[in-house]
Amino acid sequence: MRYVLPAVVLMGVLMTAGVWGYTQAVTPRPVTPVVISGTDIGFRVVARSGEKAVGQLVVRVDGQWVEAEFVPGVKPAFIK
Repeated sequence: MRYVLPAVVLMGVLMTAGVWGYTQAVTPRPVTPVVISGTDIGFRVVARSGEKAVGQLVVRVDGQWVEAEFVPGVKPAFIK
């Protein structure tokens, strides 16, 4: 019985902290996708998070913008 009150208080504190943390999160706002580009490489903006743009790196292939995918690994500098 003497551990019930501290457990209830701890649960209340944790729940309050969780709700407060959830309300502080900035969720991205969707926008109409637009590509900011050069000739063959660009950035597709799909959302905004505060003042930051959220999106994908895209490249032009056969006239279409496609998402770029990076290959993991290390390439020695002397191999071209």
